[in-house]
Amino acid sequence: MTRMKTVILDEWQITVRVPAALPDADVDAIRAVLDAAAFAERLRRALRAAVATFPALAACRVTVSR
Repeated sequence: MTRMKTVILDEWQITVRVPAALPDADVDAIRAVLDAAAFAERLRRALRAAVATFPALAACRVTVSR
């Protein structure tokens, strides 16, 4: 049997909320941004930068996924 190389220590969830009365066109525009590869990449970069400021997290592997 193979031993796991890492274990999940913690998970976070990000919730994006919009006003219920927001016009569909605005909701569609927001959805397009959230679905864009560029948004996910910026989120990854921001997370990497934040993690890098905490030396205790140096051994951690942090990922962004949907």
